[in-house]
Amino acid sequence: MKNTLFLRVEIFYCRLQAGEYDHPYDLAVALDLLADDAWDDVDQLYETGLQVSDEFNVSG
Repeated sequence: MKNTLFLRVEIFYCRLQAGEYDHPYDLAVALDLLADDAWDDVDQLYETGLQVSDEFNVSG
């Protein structure tokens, strides 16, 4: 995973503790963005794993 994702989680937590997400909708939007970023990282890891696997399964 990207280190930037962990940084964004820390920033989210600080903002949450500071009370910046007073409305439930604002909290839901922030959490949804973090979740999307996390899934993007998972997808990237999965694609990288497939590329490495393909390199080892080359027949010729």
